[in-house]
Amino acid sequence: MSENTAKFDWDSLSDEEWNKRLDERVAEFNEGRGEMKLPPPAIAIMDEEYTRGINNKLVTEDLIRHYADAIGDPNPFWRDPTYAASTRWGGIIAPPTYESCIAFGSAFGGRLRMPGIARLAGGSKHVYNKPIRPGDTFSIYDKYEGFVEKQVTGKNYRMFIESVPRYYVNQRDEVAAIEIHRNIYMATPPGKRNLSKKAKENKMYQDKVRHLYSKAELDVIHQNYDDQLAGVFRRGAKTRYWEDVAEGEEIPTIIKGPVDVSDACARTVVSCYQYAYAIKWACMRGHLATHPIDPETGEYFMRRDWHYTDHAAQVLGYPYANSAGIQNEMMLVHAATDWMGDDGFVKSMDAQDRRMVFFGDMTFVKGKVGRKFVENGEHLVELNVWGENQDGVVHTKADFIVKLVSRAEYDKPL
Repeated sequence: MSENTAKFDWDSLSDEEWNKRLDERVAEFNEGRGEMKLPPPAIAIMDEEYTRGINNKLVTEDLIRHYADAIGDPNPFWRDPTYAASTRWGGIIAPPTYESCIAFGSAFGGRLRMPGIARLAGGSKHVYNKPIRPGDTFSIYDKYEGFVEKQVTGKNYRMFIESVPRYYVNQRDEVAAIEIHRNIYMATPPGKRNLSKKAKENKMYQDKVRHLYSKAELDVIHQNYDDQLAGVFRRGAKTRYWEDVAEGEEIPTIIKGPVDVSDACARTVVSCYQYAYAIKWACMRGHLATHPIDPETGEYFMRRDWHYTDHAAQVLGYPYANSAGIQNEMMLVHAATDWMGDDGFVKSMDAQDRRMVFFGDMTFVKGKVGRKFVENGEHLVELNVWGENQDGVVHTKADFIVKLVSRAEYDKPL
């Protein structure tokens, strides 16, 4: 039993007492703001699902290529050493969000584990100080920034945002990247829950049905895929100069989907932690209260299985399996890097997860130039990118800060 549930029966408390206990728990965690923590070593068998360390210490050309495959990006810059050698970078570099392949999650784990708490991905901010290249090796550390309560109106729950920056340090002791992961916690006291009707907990999605795509719709999807493979949307080696960018201009639309289990598993293999059998049990056994029981087998299953099967998702009260939050962020990278071309460099990407993307959903990645500016001598563009589903609902959005080449500085070193 976890620390949060061992001291008392949370469900037996009145709403007033439950909220008091919750506030005490949040205050206790916030006392640790600024705490630095090293995750478990890579050789460790992790005893908690959300306490995660190094996944891939060594950056390789193969893993960068596999990452590109997992986000459906055929760009030769990520996969062809000969092509990449001809660019200003002199070789392959990793795309934005690749650091999730190095390590994903937090050494502090997913906190606030208690009945009535639903934990969801809220999106991440990714900061890039240096290119990540094949041959780099990484260590990581985390810094706790605590909880902030967000006011919600007309809801039966309270909402908290937890932030934990993870620092990626290469073999030259450079902080090459920082990923600031945000968790959303929706806290519902006992008197405001309807435990007998699990499927109605998530009213936003209770009427969700899969869309049956017409031949005309599938033709549009497949043509966009063919165009992606042909490089129609990719700027590539043709330098996009800062001076030529206009605020408000749109970027080409990149299509992803309909998402299915192959897409979900492709992401998991490159940028998540794979557990099976005894290793999976070691990960789960310390906090079984957070893992559901499969009604068909009676055995526990990992909560993240809702990313792979409709059955697991429905046990948790959702209509279908859904792609992970980080996977939805990765979808946006393809469109941004195609637009900026080989000479561009993403300095940061601040993403928000707004809605779930269920198996069978489409994503149309769209975007526009929000502004262009010069800061600390760098010529920068803010690119506003979002993913919307087949119903036009935005599920993920991100603001990229992209460094472009100025004609006046083209011959300067990177």
